[in-house]
Amino acid sequence: MQPLVAAWARAFVARQPGEVIAVPAGTRYSAAGVAAVAAGQANCITFAREPFVAEQEMLRKATGRALLIVPVAGGSYATPHGTFALAIYVNRRNPLRGLSASQLAAVFAQGAPSPARWGQLGLGGAWAQRPIHVYGMTPLRASGNPPGIVNFLDRRLLRGQIWRRDLRIQSDGNGTSTLAGIVRKVAADPDGIGYSGFAYATPAVRAVPLSSGAGEPFHAGTPASVAAGRYLLGRTIYLGFPASTGGDLSPAACRFLSFILGADGQRLIARDSMHFNALTPVQARAARATLAGRGHCASVDPRSARPAYVEADGAIRIVGYNDMRWMLEALDRAFARSHPGIRFDLVLKGTRTAPAALADGSSLFAPMGAEFTEQELQRYRQREGASPLLFRVAHAALDPRARSSPLAVYVNPANPLRTISMRQLRAIFATPARLTHGAQLGLRGSWAHWRIHPCGLAADTALGVFMRRHHFGGAPYVDSYRGFRESAQVLRQVAADPAALCLADLNQADPSVRVVGIRLPAGVGVTRGSRQDIVSGRYPLNRFLYVYLRAPVARPGDSLACAYLGLMLSAPGQRIIARAAPGYLSLSSAGQTFEQQRLRLAGCGR
Repeated sequence: MQPLVAAWARAFVARQPGEVIAVPAGTRYSAAGVAAVAAGQANCITFAREPFVAEQEMLRKATGRALLIVPVAGGSYATPHGTFALAIYVNRRNPLRGLSASQLAAVFAQGAPSPARWGQLGLGGAWAQRPIHVYGMTPLRASGNPPGIVNFLDRRLLRGQIWRRDLRIQSDGNGTSTLAGIVRKVAADPDGIGYSGFAYATPAVRAVPLSSGAGEPFHAGTPASVAAGRYLLGRTIYLGFPASTGGDLSPAACRFLSFILGADGQRLIARDSMHFNALTPVQARAARATLAGRGHCASVDPRSARPAYVEADGAIRIVGYNDMRWMLEALDRAFARSHPGIRFDLVLKGTRTAPAALADGSSLFAPMGAEFTEQELQRYRQREGASPLLFRVAHAALDPRARSSPLAVYVNPANPLRTISMRQLRAIFATPARLTHGAQLGLRGSWAHWRIHPCGLAADTALGVFMRRHHFGGAPYVDSYRGFRESAQVLRQVAADPAALCLADLNQADPSVRVVGIRLPAGVGVTRGSRQDIVSGRYPLNRFLYVYLRAPVARPGDSLACAYLGLMLSAPGQRIIARAAPGYLSLSSAGQTFEQQRLRLAGCGR
């Protein structure tokens, strides 16, 4: 990045003769800039990768100041060392036509959704039962930080999940780089899949087109799709500045960034030998938004005096999930006691009203009973240029009055099945179907010939999407699956059909059906969704209530959203949630601590 930043500095100083910007040529890595800022020897870091969490924490401790990260250009398509876009390669013989972001995350992540066979990614015939062999870099170096490419994939795809344990790790050696080694392994392994740069392609491998979500178009990695911001694994370069204790930047930093993000600064990118890409209009708008309201940076992106979520009478609007009304009313009262003069207007008409309101700024934050759908996430990204920040604030409820419940596996009382594993559950419900009869579940006698009738919530409902996303690796439901709109309809079906094995709300259980226990891995027991198992994280079909914040946390009013979410995740806030109707369960102490740490790392808490 040194030549590009030096060119920006020369052009800026030519327009502002009184400015002085020094861009030394002696450093090669972003880590050197981090060390220089920590030592007080620099006030800007060039990041050709996303900063590591450890770096941000170290700088906060060393300087007492948060690091503001500003995107300044897109990465290159395939320039060596140019923060190039990543390709997902399969063997040339593999017929896979494309992967969505959720499928790709499931391929690389450890956990229940991780597909083991190519059939789970939609391949049929002889490919359906072939194993998936995943190749990649080491997830963590001896320094405790991941490689820059792994750090990018952690943020873009895995989002807090750990890498799968059977990852076939490649390293530099014998004159071959790690990325070239990954391609070589996939070229030699028909069942292989791995990531690398487009410059490392060989005739024996093929780059798979990618989509940002189910129902969204697939884009091959081309120079045009990367430059336009359409390709999922295009990358970004950044400048990092330690902000003041109040979150502001110096006047000089604001003026320099205003130039870089303007038309003249972005045109200089095309002249650089690394072939970085200019920011797209959406990306540039999002970058300018990170500076809005930061004292001297106000002129970078002027905004109206009143944010859209502030109503004419001064009330703060919150749009979202109707079943969170009682907890939010109680939290509003507690928040107002510590923030005199703050009033809230709760417009709670349902979870699906929240994403658009968050994107257009008409809600302070988004309280939701389910995650964004892939379509909602795509629309949000197109508008804002970044994904929203997701936080868990409570577990689902065991009270039948609540709309959000953990899920459960149900059978007819005549059915002798008492327990089932998550692996068996996936094999019953998700394509390709591998488990269809009672004998495959260990049943004997006449029940060994029981042909399973799977049913549950319709595939396009929130619960249907939840199971596919979190437990079936994105695979579609089997053709014999029967979907209903409500859990009550599912339970009536189970009560009437001895051959039914179905998924529905746990809090709707009644004597006409029976809950099947879920066997936990490694023989550590069976869980039926007790309160203790849900709060401790032992129950795999648990669900959550969420709050989404806009990202990055950098605009006027974000401190208010941060403070409110901080109250929700505090011990007093969790007690308020636990006491409120209709009985949602508070997070465990460990769960609270984990979400509080994520909130701080997101930029809240300054």
